[in-house]
Amino acid sequence: MSNDDFTLSNIFRKFIEDEIMDIETFKLIYDFVALDNFRQGEYEGNMFVIRKINTNHIQLEDEVATENTSIPVVYTYRKGKFLSLLQSYQPSS
Repeated sequence: MSNDDFTLSNIFRKFIEDEIMDIETFKLIYDFVALDNFRQGEYEGNMFVIRKINTNHIQLEDEVATENTSIPVVYTYRKGKFLSLLQSYQPSS
């Protein structure tokens, strides 16, 4: 695992811990990202903003980290990778 992969993994884990409280929240986020009908837009969570740039690219912005810098802390994922990571953290019903 490269340092970049490790950083993305840690950021995604932090995103999951901060945002996925229950199965309903998980489903809302999953559907927002998965559905091609939502080609662009934002999902504002407690600590993170998920931005659909287009049907294939997702940005995850750590709003808390961004508050303390002049440069936004943003991580970009391909849609399939983001959904795969999300599924691996799916809470039980």
